[in-house]
Amino acid sequence: MAKRIIRMSPAEYINEKGILKTLPDLLVQRGIQNPVILTDETVYEVIKPYLPDGFLEENPLVFFGGACTFGEIERLTEVFQGYDALLAFGGGQLIDTAKVVADRLAIKTVNSQTVPSNCAAITTKSIIYSDEHEKIDNVRHKKAVDLVLLEPEILLNAPYEYVLSGIGDTLAKFYEIRRRLTDDKAGLVSVQIGQSYIDICRREMLKVTDIFSLSEEEIINLFDTIFLVAASVDGIADNDGRSVLAHAFYNAYVKVKPDYIKTHGEVVALGSLIQIIAEGDGSQKLRQEIESYHAQIGLPLTLKELGLNKEQEIDALAEYIARPSDVRVRSVFPDLTAEYIRSVLEEVRG
Repeated sequence: MAKRIIRMSPAEYINEKGILKTLPDLLVQRGIQNPVILTDETVYEVIKPYLPDGFLEENPLVFFGGACTFGEIERLTEVFQGYDALLAFGGGQLIDTAKVVADRLAIKTVNSQTVPSNCAAITTKSIIYSDEHEKIDNVRHKKAVDLVLLEPEILLNAPYEYVLSGIGDTLAKFYEIRRRLTDDKAGLVSVQIGQSYIDICRREMLKVTDIFSLSEEEIINLFDTIFLVAASVDGIADNDGRSVLAHAFYNAYVKVKPDYIKTHGEVVALGSLIQIIAEGDGSQKLRQEIESYHAQIGLPLTLKELGLNKEQEIDALAEYIARPSDVRVRSVFPDLTAEYIRSVLEEVRG
């Protein structure tokens, strides 16, 4: 196996108002003749005004089953036989499912994410969940996404919690990953680029305190950072550009709380605070930065806000996060114990 793999995705990316109206021409220009659409019933109504009249009715369309599971992937892989491209409109789990299916069928992928909750539209991996909402696999695709189309008006009109999710998930690129881009690797240009990317993630997100007062350029930068920059950290820095404790906290949360009440990025945002507290006094300034920003914009600061208040839930979170098998967490916290992480969780219990 290669020690370091650089993955560049997508092949093409457009973040532009009105871009979906030109979709038929974009498909023809790229040699796509027989596409199929994957969306869900809610998103169907959202995207319809932004597409050419009749587009959704004139092309084959299938509704998503609701979760990125191997069962759903198998179903759609069978249904989508014979098409030359998969057009995916929706959120993170729908997009992740579409990427796996298109990769299996070796057809083109056109992703149009309709909520700015994460960077799924661009990455060359998909998170797979069990029917009980537990993360069970991280599937890496063989090829890059072919085309990503973002309609900023759709993203701006998404429920506010999904905007918060994208901000929280993007900020985590800095708080989590900075400890993996260690000084002994700083001579590598790819690591330097990765460091630049996570610095941009922090800088651009902390600028945003009122999404509805942003200028046109600031809106472009917001979504370019959430999607393009954040997604590229993993691609350019490879293993060193991947998540640590904030995402381990999210994975623990959805396992402990299957009826979870917060979005992915909101939970990850609290996970970033937990990681910074776990690092100790040397990260006190970053702790103050997170607490101040979360309070200002509305991201969670306590477990209580996530619906976590039972002793057995806190114990289960600590046990999951401190698993010796989690090599990413161990890369930053080699001696982490459940007892220690539980004491950290108590600080943000609320």
